[in-house]
Amino acid sequence: MSPALDKRLPGTLTPGVIKQGLKTRWLGQSAIFSFDVIESTNAEAKRLAQEGAQGGTLVVADTQTKGQGRLGRPWVSPSGSGLYLSTILRPAHSANWFPRLALTAGVAVASAIRKTGAMPQLKWPNDILIADRKVGGILTEAVFDKKRIEFAVLGIGINVNTEQDEFPLSIRNLATSLRLSLGRRVSRIHLLQSLLCQLEEWYESLNKGGFDPILESWSEFDSTLGRVVEVFLPESRVVGVAEALQSDGTLLVRDKENCLHRILAGDVVHCSTDRSSGLKG
Repeated sequence: MSPALDKRLPGTLTPGVIKQGLKTRWLGQSAIFSFDVIESTNAEAKRLAQEGAQGGTLVVADTQTKGQGRLGRPWVSPSGSGLYLSTILRPAHSANWFPRLALTAGVAVASAIRKTGAMPQLKWPNDILIADRKVGGILTEAVFDKKRIEFAVLGIGINVNTEQDEFPLSIRNLATSLRLSLGRRVSRIHLLQSLLCQLEEWYESLNKGGFDPILESWSEFDSTLGRVVEVFLPESRVVGVAEALQSDGTLLVRDKENCLHRILAGDVVHCSTDRSSGLKG
C-alpha cells in the first residue's frame, strides 16, 4: 500500500488520530482543538492565545466557512479534502524577526509536500505552487508587546484531495491539489504529521538563529527569484526583477531604472513577458 494513503486510518482529523504516531516533541503534543466546521482556524488560535494557550497548541478543522488568506482574501476550504490548521507560537524575539516566520513555514510545507512525490515550488512570501498553480498558502499573524512578539499564529492551508470542480470558477485555472497533481489521493493525516515534524524542525532552527539554512532550502523550491514580478504595495506598485532574498526575509526587486527596492511585505505577481516593460528576468 502506498505510504501516501493508508485506508486503515480514519479520514477524520481528531486529536487522538493526529497524535497516534506523531513524532514531534512539542508541536501538537500539548493541546489539539479539532473542529468539523469553524469560521477560521487562525481566528480560533488567536482567541486561544489571548486566553493563555501555550506554544505548540494546534487548531485543525475539516472545513472553514471564513477561511483567511493574505490581505483579507478568502481561502476556499471544501469539507474533507484539505488541510486547514493553525498553531500558536510564542517566540522570544523582537518584531523584526517576524517576517522570517512565513518563509520558514514555506520550507516546512514544501518539504512535507515533496515527501508525497509532488514537486512543490515556493512563491515569495507565502504561496506554495505546483506547476505554477497554487496548492497551499500560509498566513502569519502576531500580537506585539511594545517591540517584542507576545505570540504568533501560523496558519496553513493545503489543497490535498480537492477535485477540480470544488474550486470556484474564478480560481479554477489558478489552483490545484495534490490529488490533481499526483493522480491519486493522499492521506491528510500522514501529510499533517509529516508537516508538523518539518515545521517543528525548521522553527527550532530559526529560533536558534539559523536563518541561512532556511534561505538555502528556500532556494531549492524557489519560483520567484530571477523572474519579472509586479509587487502591489499599500499605496504603490513596483515592477522589476526579483534579485535576492535578504537575511531578514525581505525581497530585493530591481526596476527598469536600475533602482533596488527592498520589499518587506506585498502581493507579488509573476509577470509574463508582455507585462515586463523591457525587463529581463
